[in-house]
Amino acid sequence: MADHAKKGRPKKPTRAKGGKAKQATHSPKPRLWLMLIVVLVICAGFGYFLFYIDGSAEKVTNTPVQNKPSIKQSKPLPKAPSESWDYEKLDQKEIEVELPEQQQNTRPYRLQCGSFKTMTQADSMKAKIAFQGFESFIKKVQGKTSPWYQVYLGPFERKRSAEAARHKLQRAGLNYCQIFLWQG
Repeated sequence: MADHAKKGRPKKPTRAKGGKAKQATHSPKPRLWLMLIVVLVICAGFGYFLFYIDGSAEKVTNTPVQNKPSIKQSKPLPKAPSESWDYEKLDQKEIEVELPEQQQNTRPYRLQCGSFKTMTQADSMKAKIAFQGFESFIKKVQGKTSPWYQVYLGPFERKRSAEAARHKLQRAGLNYCQIFLWQG
């Protein structure tokens, strides 16, 4: 039997072949016993609580409820109406809706996909659009301080066809195209 009282200081961990120090392992037995005792105390307390309240519900006395005087009705309630559905009557109905006339746009649409400071950026965008099967154009526009290069598609006769082209470009990852009226 080992004498733990005269043991003294613990030894330094020795190094293994890999150069790492071995760590001392402590057994979790004292914690395990402590947790087991705490669980048993809680279970015993809960059991005592259940034993204490057993039968206490039977001791409650029921107080009689006083009946309120009933209100007498002078007239009986009318008979509930029966449901009837006439589906054939619905076919004879007509609904007239007045739609305002839509103005036809005489100007075509264009799809602008970018405005760049340098011509190389505009050419890059034009190439991305060409890979999607569309022909695009670059227009040089004078800004306040320097020229800008706009990349656009068009002209489109209807806005719906411009939107269809924009959706195809969006599926390819070109999300910044805007629809404008054509400027001659």
